[in-house]
Amino acid sequence: MKYKRIVIKIGTSLITQNNGDLNTIFISELAKLCEKLNESKYEIVIVSSGAIGAGIKIINETKDHFLNQNQTSIKQVLASVGQPLVMKSYQEIFDQSNIQTSQILLTRKEISEDKSTYLNVKNTIEKLIELKIIPIINENDVVSTEEVEGDKFGDNDTLSAYVSNLIDANLLIILSSLDGVYTSDPNLDPENAILIKEFKDITFNEINTLGGPSSDKRGTGGMSAKLKAIEIASMSGTDVVITNGNNVNNIEKILRNEKIGTFFPAKSKIIERKKKWLVNNMSRSKSITIDDGAKAAITNNNTSLLPAGIINVIGTFKAGEVVCILDKEKKIIASGISSYSNKEINKIKGKQSENIINILGYVHTEEVIHKNNLVSI
Repeated sequence: MKYKRIVIKIGTSLITQNNGDLNTIFISELAKLCEKLNESKYEIVIVSSGAIGAGIKIINETKDHFLNQNQTSIKQVLASVGQPLVMKSYQEIFDQSNIQTSQILLTRKEISEDKSTYLNVKNTIEKLIELKIIPIINENDVVSTEEVEGDKFGDNDTLSAYVSNLIDANLLIILSSLDGVYTSDPNLDPENAILIKEFKDITFNEINTLGGPSSDKRGTGGMSAKLKAIEIASMSGTDVVITNGNNVNNIEKILRNEKIGTFFPAKSKIIERKKKWLVNNMSRSKSITIDDGAKAAITNNNTSLLPAGIINVIGTFKAGEVVCILDKEKKIIASGISSYSNKEINKIKGKQSENIINILGYVHTEEVIHKNNLVSI
């Protein structure tokens, strides 16, 4: 299996029809495919647009008025009205394929600025995947405004790239209304537009000359947004494919290594990117000393760090900060993102995970550092 953890980004044009109705046929086909992928041990996360489009349908008597205004507050109203309908459709249709779904609404701040919130979101998605529940993720348009600089992703293509980075996805599939990236806009120049199968050595500056804004008023992306998202994802170690989502089976073909759509290989391996980031952000003044058993488990078996294996804690840090892991000889053997503060770890060190709730009165995670947030050095 070349890929295991996959993020699928679904655009507005696929999930909503021209009249604003949700495309339940598409959602049903996607659910059946996800059922097959679950059985084959793939881990699926969905980033879905469609809330604004669904909202326009509900407030149909003022549809033109809403479409012709680009006010943030209007888009927020539409998203607020449409989001429950989108999730209701996902939940009911996926349930028919015996798949549980969950809703996650995010802003840029939550997964790129606030360390503790970043970790909470990451841990929640990891746990959902472990429980075989498919997260349906969308931008929280109601609280994420264009006027507040830095809070807004601006489109779900960018959000899908950030999510891929957050959960170390092997593959990001961006489902479009086109077959992939063309040498020119196929809508404007159908005779000369040629599908590009793969980008290898071409720079992103060159790629961006191929992009353009969305031609669909219901969406906020377009090819330009997709190409920016691809740059973020591929630099983080995730392969990316843009393909036509009107044929859901294209996802299966991609996983069978068939040449479908346009392929963007990752610029670095996930483990290399993660190791570099963790090493660069760790501090010797913030450390956890572990016993020989925990050391062997981490270095030989790539396991999580549990409280039972912790001997000592040095420094002051909060949950979500990077700390270094020391053996009994004070040699650095690993680095990772702690799920607990130094004060909390001091209370639970040497204890079994099942006793955390009795000691602290709550449980963030069973692990002090989850294996997905930990690298050996």
